[in-house]
Amino acid sequence: MPRKPKRTEKGEIALWVRGDKLWLRWRYEKNRYALSLGLDDSPYNRYRSQEVANQIKTDIAYGQFDPDNLEKYKPILGTVPVEDCTQIAKPSTVSLFEEFIEHRRREGTSEQAISTRYNAMLANLKRLNQDIEDEDTARRFVDTLRTRQSPRIANQNLTLLKSFADWAVESGQMTINPFTKIRPLKVDKSQSRDKPFTQDEITRFLAAVKVDPYYWRYHDFCMMLFYLGLRPSECIGLRWKHIDFTRKQVTICESLSRSPEGKSSGYARQRKGLKTTDGNRILDLTSKLVDMLLGRRPEKVGPEALVFTSPTGKAIDDHNFSQRVWKAICQKAGIEYRPPYNARHSLLSHLIEAGATLPQTAYVAGHKDTRMVAQTYGHMINRPKMIDF
Repeated sequence: MPRKPKRTEKGEIALWVRGDKLWLRWRYEKNRYALSLGLDDSPYNRYRSQEVANQIKTDIAYGQFDPDNLEKYKPILGTVPVEDCTQIAKPSTVSLFEEFIEHRRREGTSEQAISTRYNAMLANLKRLNQDIEDEDTARRFVDTLRTRQSPRIANQNLTLLKSFADWAVESGQMTINPFTKIRPLKVDKSQSRDKPFTQDEITRFLAAVKVDPYYWRYHDFCMMLFYLGLRPSECIGLRWKHIDFTRKQVTICESLSRSPEGKSSGYARQRKGLKTTDGNRILDLTSKLVDMLLGRRPEKVGPEALVFTSPTGKAIDDHNFSQRVWKAICQKAGIEYRPPYNARHSLLSHLIEAGATLPQTAYVAGHKDTRMVAQTYGHMINRPKMIDF
């Protein structure tokens, strides 16, 4: 029984094996097409099939595709003598991954993800300088990555590599997925990045950054992250017009996020609304936050001005802040490192422990419903008291 091919998007050509013969299937202008190539399923014939697929994709791109004349694509294959087969170069792993990136981009993968994850993997493949054709080569490559990455990141990259090889097999450019049998690493939950900061750790962190000779200017920014549980991009984008000193409230309604290409520097950041309008929220300011904000507000400042900036007066680069300031202060305070985003997780955890309901916690977090909060913090609600015999 032939394996049912996956749904294909416009311009994407899927290779299908039916009765040990190779077929191509694709969609164009809401119609589905199938072409029997009359070729046996073999590694070499899969490479020949890709030539046809590339020609069809080219014709579609240039508006030259004729749905009433599919047979014209069969002669492209021609007949190649066996002795000439070695002259056809197999695509390299690097070139395949570059094509995979373009495939993902056409499917809507964000430029930030392309820049931070896909291009990073492409750089590693170029550094390997060797094609991955079997399980042994794949394992050596994955093992190399694992020596430089945390188990969590290494597992994310393994998932990416498996997805890449699945695509290459489906498109007829690889015969097997060499990453299939490689198992992900076990992640030590006790060392998870989601482990919240304790109240004592938060106090020590803020005390350390306040007196640091290099990074003391970031104390107020760190305090805001811990006390309100803001996303870093929300805190970076906070403007003075969002602060209501009369009501002692702050309105969270937008962020200053990284560029679509993933650039984090101040000049490249882009102002955005929150993911959903339900993410907009008004949060009460504690007396400590009111005093801190009043103490840093300039005498003459426009409503559009940023509340927190870098020492040079520009928007904060969250990547630079995380790698330099945050790591250094964690080390100085003798605290196990967790990224700045963990300040948000820490506040929500402490709210739950203090008796906040799931809807209240979801509102502070800016989630449109309680689903995510329940999944993460539900185990902390109404925990029974143990009996002391």
